[in-house]
Amino acid sequence: MCEIDTTNITPEEVFKASGHVTRFNDIMVRDTVTGECIRADKLVEEYCETQLRENEKLTEEARTKIKSVLVHAGGMKEGELQEVIAQYKIISPKNNALSEPFPFNLMFKASIGPEGNKIGYMRPELAQGIILNFKRLMDSGNAPAKLPFAGACIGTAFRNEIAPRAALIRVREFTLAEIEHFVDPTCKTHAKIGSVENVEFVCYSREDQVNGREGSITTIGEALRNKLIDNESVAYFMGRTQLFMNAIGVKYCRFRQHLATEMAHYAQDCWDCELLTSYGFVECVGIADRSAYDLNCHSKASGKDLRAREDFLEVTSKEVMKACVNKKLACKPWGKAAKDIIAQIEGQSEEEATEMQKRLAEGPIKLSSAEGEIEVQPEFVTFEVKVEKVTGRNFTPSVIEPSFGVGRILYALLEQSYWVRRDETGKNEKRAVFSLTPLLAPQKVAILPLMVKAELEVTINTLRTQLIGYGISCRLDDSGAGIGKKYARVDELGIPFCVTCDFEGDGKVTLRERDSATQIRVPVDEVSETVAALCRFVNPLSWDDVKAKYSN
Repeated sequence: MCEIDTTNITPEEVFKASGHVTRFNDIMVRDTVTGECIRADKLVEEYCETQLRENEKLTEEARTKIKSVLVHAGGMKEGELQEVIAQYKIISPKNNALSEPFPFNLMFKASIGPEGNKIGYMRPELAQGIILNFKRLMDSGNAPAKLPFAGACIGTAFRNEIAPRAALIRVREFTLAEIEHFVDPTCKTHAKIGSVENVEFVCYSREDQVNGREGSITTIGEALRNKLIDNESVAYFMGRTQLFMNAIGVKYCRFRQHLATEMAHYAQDCWDCELLTSYGFVECVGIADRSAYDLNCHSKASGKDLRAREDFLEVTSKEVMKACVNKKLACKPWGKAAKDIIAQIEGQSEEEATEMQKRLAEGPIKLSSAEGEIEVQPEFVTFEVKVEKVTGRNFTPSVIEPSFGVGRILYALLEQSYWVRRDETGKNEKRAVFSLTPLLAPQKVAILPLMVKAELEVTINTLRTQLIGYGISCRLDDSGAGIGKKYARVDELGIPFCVTCDFEGDGKVTLRERDSATQIRVPVDEVSETVAALCRFVNPLSWDDVKAKYSN
C-alpha cells in the first residue's frame, strides 16, 4: 500500500470525467414562504420516524408502508420523493408548503488563476486523486510490480451540505481516510482473507431491510459462503474494519448493505459500517466495489492508457482483427488531429475494431480529438485479420474502496464511551467516565501521590522517567484533593490507568484500572513495563492477566 497526498483543489475536467459535475447531487426542496432549503430524503425520513414513534392511530398496514418508505427514502429519485411528499402531505419544519424536489450539486466551485477563467472544485472525496495517480504509482516502483496493490490518502474533503447539523455528523469540511485497492476484475480474491474469516459482525443485508428485520450476527466467512458479500476483497476490508472498530473501543456497530436503488449503476457491491449514536445508526465507513468505472472514465477523457498488464508464462498465438489507417489518404484532411485519431483507431481492441468496421460500412463516422470532431471516411481505414503472438493481456483494474469518516467515528466513539458511575457510598454521587481504550486515550497513566510529601518525590520522578522512556504519556495530579476526587477527575478525562504513590515503604505502588475501579499492588520497577504491555497496539495485555500475576 502506497500513501500519497493529493490536492484539495481539482480542475473541472477531472470531475466532468468522473461524473461528479452532473451526478454528485443531493435532492432538496425549498420552503415556499421562507426560502429555506431542506434535504428531501432526510425530511421524509424524519417524518416517517416521527409517525412511527408518536402516531398511535396508525393501522398495521399504514405502519408497514411508512416503514418501507423509511427504508427506501435514501435511494429515491426526484419523482419518487415528490410522490411521497404529496401522498403524506409533508410540510416544512415551519409548517409551510414545499417546492418540487430538485437536484443540488454538493461540490464547492472555485475560480482558478488571476483571471478566474478556469474552473475547479474543492475535492468532495479523496478517491479521484488516488485513481488519477494509478499509472504513476505503477511506474514509480513504489507499488508492487503486479496487482493487487493499493493507494491510500488521509486529508480534508469539502461538501456543500444543504443543512449542516448534528455536531460532527453533517458538516461541510471533514477529514477522510480512503484506500483505493486495485484488483484484477476477473479475480477479486484476497491473499489474507483467512485472517478475517472468523471475525464476527452484525450483518444488515438488503433482505433484512426490505423485510423489516433486524440485522443478525454472522462471520465474514459465512457471509461469503452465503453470497451476501460479493467477493473476497470487499469481505477482507469489512473484516479489517470490524477489527479496527473493536480495537478502538466501538461497542455498537453494524454493516448495512446498500439497497439496489442506492447503488451507482457501475457498483458491484456496497456496504456501510454504521455506528450507533444519539441520532441513531450513522454511516461512518463506506466499503464499495467501484468496478473499473473510474479508470475507464479518466482514460477515455484524457486519452491516456490507464490499464495494467499481466504477462503469461507461455507465449501463444491467435488471429485478431486489426484496424489500419491509410495515412496517405487520411493525414492531409485530418491535419493536426491525425496523430491522435490514428492512435485511437489503431489502438482499438478486436471488439472495438469489429464495431468500427460495422459502422464504417454504413458511411463516414466522427471521432473526438483535441482539435474537435474529425470525420473518418470508410476508405481511410482497412481491416485485416492478423496472427499475433500473445505474451500477456492488458486490462483495466477494478477498484475496491474503503472510505473512513474520521470525525464521525470519533464522535460516535465518544458518545459510546461515556457513562456515569454511581458512588457506592450513601451520597450516591454520579461520576462521569470516558471509557477510551488504552490504545486511543491521549494520556495513558495518571500518577497520583496520596499526599504531597517530599518523601514521595523520588518515587514520582522514577515513575515519570520510566514511563516517558517507554513512550507512554502520563499526567501528574499533585493537588491537595483527596484520592477519591483525583480518581474521579482522571476517569472523566478517559485516562485508563492510575498509579497511586503511598507511604507503605514496600517498594510497591497501587495500579488502578478505570472501568472496573479494581486495584493491585505492583513493584515500582515493573509498573512502566506493565502499562506499556497494556497499551501496546498489537496483542495488548489484558487487565485480567495483570491481576492474575500480581494478586497473590
